[in-house]
Amino acid sequence: MHGIFAHRLQSISLAVSAGANCYNIIMADTQSVISDVKLFLERLKKELPEVFSGKNAAQDCAQPAEQNRVLYNGNLYEARMYLTPDQEAGVAFDGSIFHIYLRSEQDVPADLVTQWLKDKAGEVLRAKTRQWADKMGVEYNNIVIKDQRTLWASCSGKKNINYSYRIIKMPLAVQDYLMVHELSHLVHMNHGQEYWQLVAQYSPDYNLHRKWLNENKGSIFAEVELTYHAPEEENAPAAENAAAETPANSAAPDTKTPPEK
Repeated sequence: MHGIFAHRLQSISLAVSAGANCYNIIMADTQSVISDVKLFLERLKKELPEVFSGKNAAQDCAQPAEQNRVLYNGNLYEARMYLTPDQEAGVAFDGSIFHIYLRSEQDVPADLVTQWLKDKAGEVLRAKTRQWADKMGVEYNNIVIKDQRTLWASCSGKKNINYSYRIIKMPLAVQDYLMVHELSHLVHMNHGQEYWQLVAQYSPDYNLHRKWLNENKGSIFAEVELTYHAPEEENAPAAENAAAETPANSAAPDTKTPPEK
């Protein structure tokens, strides 16, 4: 089996509030900073005892808006969250904003968005792989979407193609390269000169895409992180006006219409 591998980067994100002050810390390479985090927390307990009084700081800490973002198709999009007890929890994307509907504050917005990305990956990657296969004149057996953390994609000797759903976070050109990469293995089950010549025929900038993958694997493998802050009720758009794109588990039904331009 041939596949494209990557190493996963881990990170720590910490948000602490004290009155009107909000402290946000993001650190990479968790093993090297765990001891520093512990020391930092001990210092905070002494200097900001109100933070550790038992109240959930995450509920009151208004993170900068740029932190509530969703990576999709290579772009970071704003995420807005609404408490809507009268409709199902779900996600709708209108082309520029992710609208996340929560039935209660116990719903986890990051989980809803992650499921939306998985559903969208299954839909898009299957359709586009079919298009590329027809263009390249090759035939595969089956496509499986997985939550792979060290592998972008793979192609087996039985002509089965596996994709990590996280590919949907990448720019469209990089997504296309990965599809061409795997479909080319249906002709050459190796990475020899003839294989790369075939890849170059359909993805001339493949070296740039490989470089992008190497430089951005940390953000692609990172889990979705979102913090809910109760919005003004009147600011929550009606579900039927929320999105041009609707996932299988969206709060809005398939019949809903996109917002008026």
